[in-house]
Amino acid sequence: MMWPPESFSIPTFTYSKITGLVMILCGIGSFSYIARIFRVFRGALMRRNPDLDELRRALAEAKTEISRQDVALADSGKEVKEGRQKMELQEKSLQEALDENRVLNARLEERERELQGRGDELQEKARQHAEILEVLETRAQERQRREEERLKLESEHTLALELLESRTQELHTAEAAFLLKADASSPADVLSLMNTLNFEISQTAASVAAAFEFRTNGTRLEERNAEVEGLAEVYASVTDTVGPKMVEMLESPTRLRGPLLVQIAFQAAMTAYSNWIVKSWNLEEPEADIGFNKVYKGIRDTEEQAMAGRWRALTRKHLPRPEEHELSYLFVDAIINILLVANAVLSHDQLLHAVEKQFAERITTIVRSAQRLRKAIGEDITLCDLEVIFFNHDTPFSPTQMDDTFAEVSAEQNAVAGDPVMCTTELGLVRFERRAGKDAIWDETILLKPKIALRSGIDAAISSMANEMRP
Repeated sequence: MMWPPESFSIPTFTYSKITGLVMILCGIGSFSYIARIFRVFRGALMRRNPDLDELRRALAEAKTEISRQDVALADSGKEVKEGRQKMELQEKSLQEALDENRVLNARLEERERELQGRGDELQEKARQHAEILEVLETRAQERQRREEERLKLESEHTLALELLESRTQELHTAEAAFLLKADASSPADVLSLMNTLNFEISQTAASVAAAFEFRTNGTRLEERNAEVEGLAEVYASVTDTVGPKMVEMLESPTRLRGPLLVQIAFQAAMTAYSNWIVKSWNLEEPEADIGFNKVYKGIRDTEEQAMAGRWRALTRKHLPRPEEHELSYLFVDAIINILLVANAVLSHDQLLHAVEKQFAERITTIVRSAQRLRKAIGEDITLCDLEVIFFNHDTPFSPTQMDDTFAEVSAEQNAVAGDPVMCTTELGLVRFERRAGKDAIWDETILLKPKIALRSGIDAAISSMANEMRP
């Protein structure tokens, strides 16, 4: 077989194929063979110039196309490069966006946690708020209930005030009729009772003094202790009642004093006890008088006279009082003690029997008169205050407040203001009336001066009586 074959043509053969053929021939034959083939190939080329030109034109066009493609490829590479750069930038931006997104997500998660905490806190506050609202609603309901109760109470209070005002008006009307009604006794009635009591005391004192005999010579206390049991207590009682100066005079011999001094002592003692009966609030508990006097003074200073007088009247009316015979015994005991101090001849028991037998009725009369006077002053009179006037021994003499019992017999020895009073022989009476208004201003009027005995008057009376008894 001849190579190249007759049918071989360059147009149908390409360089790549030639190159491949060369490589095949190198691998198969020798160099000479290759040279022969090349000569054949060159001959073929020479015979085929037109085809070669065509190929060259095609090659040039291909090169031109390739150049154009290369340019286009270069442009595309540039565009790819720019696109890659843009992509890298976009990737970088995307990465940054992703990083920022992660940061934002972290912040978002943190914010969500905060919001969750806030939400829990708000829920707790909402719960507390709901509880507070419930409490407030409960309180509002309670306040509403109390308001309704208050309005109800105000309505009831208004009705009560109206009723109270009506009842108060009725009470004032009744009170006026009750307080301002006429007293059961008048000051004149009381003055009459006072004179009656003084007269009964004076007459009884004179009768008792004349009914007993006395030792002519005075006997001192220490000399009579063996004769009379408890004589020291007797002297103490008499001293407390009529004073130590009167006791000293009673101890003097009978020829120096006469029965008049004993009569004055009796009169002083019975006057003192009568004063106590009339003045005392509570005869069974004399120590309570301080409290009653303090309370009554406060009432007198703040209330109208009618109100204070009514309180006094009701209080004294309902306070306990001893039995009549218990009060009578005080008078009997005082008389016996004076008789013992004045050196009466009879013993204590004999004197007790004689006094009870002869003078019990008269003493009871004095007690009853004192009780009537007590009731009249303390309970029957309310529109003013009446008080008994009584002066204790050794009180300075005052002619404007008291009268001397023996002023007539001692005219030559007029009583001097300031001389000590020996005793009170007759009770006096004073009236207190409060002026209208808030201030406690009282008008004082002496209705009856008490009578007292002075040492000078007693001595003058005893001397006068002794002169009359002389033949």
